Amino acid sequence: MKKVLSLFSILLLWCTVSVKAQDAQNTQNLREPRVWFDLQIAQSFGFNNWNRVKFASDRLPRTSSTDLRATFNIYLFRPVGFFCDMGIGIMPAPRDGFSEPDAQATLSSGIPYYTKEITVENGSRTASGHFKMTFGLFGKIPATEKISVSPYFGIGFMSMTAPTCEAILKEQDTNMQYMARYQWFGQDEYDNEYDNSSTSLGYLAFRLRFTYRVSPKLNLLFGAEYTWFPDRADFSETYTNYFNRNIVKTIRHEGNRLNMLGLSLGISF
Repeated sequence: MKKVLSLFSILLLWCTVSVKAQDAQNTQNLREPRVWFDLQIAQSFGFNNWNRVKFASDRLPRTSSTDLRATFNIYLFRPVGFFCDMGIGIMPAPRDGFSEPDAQATLSSGIPYYTKEITVENGSRTASGHFKMTFGLFGKIPATEKISVSPYFGIGFMSMTAPTCEAILKEQDTNMQYMARYQWFGQDEYDNEYDNSSTSLGYLAFRLRFTYRVSPKLNLLFGAEYTWFPDRADFSETYTNYFNRNIVKTIRHEGNRLNMLGLSLGISF
């Protein structure tokens, strides 16, 4: 009889605990909204340069970014949801946004040149803002009553203004002159319009976000993230005989795939 009572007591206790746990989970689900917004600031640093050619990398923004973004989150079915964020990435000024092209021409040909005239110049000496948009899926995993972990995976794009440079170079100690044209991101070699030199770079984003619940309507966010750009910062240099307009040489340099690692901080509501 005592064994039966003991077994009955254990069973009753287990049922009570299970009901309370289920009630707590249901209460948590009721408290947690299906839709919410995030505001975040993230700082990312690049592992590599845009291109192996120094002249090509020096005229592009440095490979780090301070991102300000707003994110829309919605559960598709708990604990999996969809997110979409938009924001601005601020990248530091190029190392030398108006570097002289004669050094690059000398390096490529082995013949010393000097710059006689810059005919087209589109570069920058200041920090620049780039529009960013990312969308994808996330999962939310409760760790404690107040802390949860959310892996995010998304695809996105970043706007970019491609620099351009065209110059007249003179071969030292001779009368030979060449028109040199330098282009980034696969611009049309024969396109003479320099005002439409904007491009978009795609990327993949992997983010791990930790959420700390301050109140039912406010959470603190801490995160780490990795961004990979499959698009390369290709660079080309074309040299044309100044007198007869014949193309003497065109060299194309394949760019690097940029990798960035960062940390983020924010709030959700």
